[in-house]
Amino acid sequence: MKNKILVFDIGGSFIKFSLFSQNGFFKKGKVVTPMDSLDDLIVTLEQIHSQFVDEIEGVAISLPGIVNSTSGHMVHGGSLKYINDLNMVEVLEKRFRLPVTIENDGKCAALGEAWRGALQGVNDGVVLVVGTGMGGGIISQGKLLKGHHLSAGEFSFIRTNNEDADNLDYFLGFQGSSLTLTKNVAKNKNLPVGSVTGEKVFEFIEKDDPVVQSVFRGYCRNIAIQIINLQSVLDPEKFVIGGGISENPLLVSTIRQELEKLYSESTFNFIYAQIEQSKLGNEANLLGAIYNYKQLHNIAL
Repeated sequence: MKNKILVFDIGGSFIKFSLFSQNGFFKKGKVVTPMDSLDDLIVTLEQIHSQFVDEIEGVAISLPGIVNSTSGHMVHGGSLKYINDLNMVEVLEKRFRLPVTIENDGKCAALGEAWRGALQGVNDGVVLVVGTGMGGGIISQGKLLKGHHLSAGEFSFIRTNNEDADNLDYFLGFQGSSLTLTKNVAKNKNLPVGSVTGEKVFEFIEKDDPVVQSVFRGYCRNIAIQIINLQSVLDPEKFVIGGGISENPLLVSTIRQELEKLYSESTFNFIYAQIEQSKLGNEANLLGAIYNYKQLHNIAL
């Protein structure tokens, strides 16, 4: 019976997928994201689609880039360099012969948290997704904030150094990247680059390694500073921290500690930012893509 939605979360490393019905997600899986060409990406999606073709009524997609979810047009695909000035919905609907919806991955994370996560009932909230960059989404007055150019929430492009403003090392997408954290730990521990994972960082911290604890605190302080800036600009009720390494509660608790230090060191009367760990984890983008699909097709949530 064709009463399920096939949902994809296309990232720079993996494509996560699942079927969704009224009872939730099932038949989850993931494959490596093709980075060579759009044709390779479509073939990969079609191979997954073919497994469920007799069960699904439509396809919902979360992916990087600047996305017009209403028209299906993409300005670019972010880390998917082969997507440029393309109506992705038209391309995929021709191949799948089913309704397809798309939305930016950070915005999907915000929609997911607002629908079934830590932003339920929150009119003004921000989701920060800590990954290979710093993505996210903004809920303003109960609705997803897209912005005039559809790029609201592209936190990776925030510049953090006035004296060297065009240096990518000082973009928040680099400073807040989990890859930057693991590389800095490897460098300070004299370990081979690529040998340290997020899990390994937390193992070092839990063993009271002073070198790694110092690197980690500096990393969290950089994020905390930008949260204060975003609080001043957007004035949300709450920030939700998501992404792979946020699954360890040490990330959010340490960012919170660094926020407290920054507030206590300041002579200004700031509004204190409230932060919380994502309740949805890796399902945030998938749920947000489903929410977007249901909204665009006027299906009851």
